[in-house]
Amino acid sequence: MTGDTPKVESLNIDRVEEPKISKKELKRLAAKAEKEKKRAEHQASGAPAKPPKSASTATVSTTASEDPNALFGSGWLDATYKERPIPVRTRFPPEPNGFLHIGHAKAIMVNFGFARYYNGKCFLRYDDTNPAKEEEKYFTAIKDMVEWLGFSPYAITYSSDHFDKLYSLAEKLITKDKAYVCHCTKEEVNMGRGGPDNRGERKACAHRNRPVEESLTEFRAMRDGEYKSGEAHLRVKSALTNPNVGNTM
Repeated sequence: MTGDTPKVESLNIDRVEEPKISKKELKRLAAKAEKEKKRAEHQASGAPAKPPKSASTATVSTTASEDPNALFGSGWLDATYKERPIPVRTRFPPEPNGFLHIGHAKAIMVNFGFARYYNGKCFLRYDDTNPAKEEEKYFTAIKDMVEWLGFSPYAITYSSDHFDKLYSLAEKLITKDKAYVCHCTKEEVNMGRGGPDNRGERKACAHRNRPVEESLTEFRAMRDGEYKSGEAHLRVKSALTNPNVGNTM
């Protein structure tokens, strides 16, 4: 070959770069290997294998559910009954304007369970006071949920069945000067009850001492639909300064 021959550089086509592993990944692999080593040593020593988490959880769950009625024979529910050991009558009063949530499930268990434990009666009372938002599917779903949780209502009732009676009782409270019609806003009512934390000064609203006949007239106007929702409401005359009374009305 003469010096005029072009120089050809060698190519290494068999050369492949090895994948790079981060320090974090190396630590993870090392920890995994160490864990496997300890597990093998543990098994070789003849010690019983550790049960999987799912089995442990199942054991705890089974133990807790062995006596579902235990809470009614101890604690505050038991103390409540012992205060007045009379025939038990409870009720579960959901509004049929939506499906039940976990809070309702708790109420079902307490009300129906308490009555069953003391051989009492529990009513399923639909609080059907807002027809615009009620649907038949909600009535059905509520009853199905009660039964799914293992209970049967002593009777199924409806608040709407008692509207006339409730209305007459409300007028009776007004005539006895035990209730009045108020036009305060939600914020004004809250401030009269001592503010957001109910610890401030409690005071009567501007409508508390209106004449009985005036409250009766206003209440009948409410009945006849002359006010929009929230523009007027009936309030009981609770004590303003009695420490045993929660929120002033």
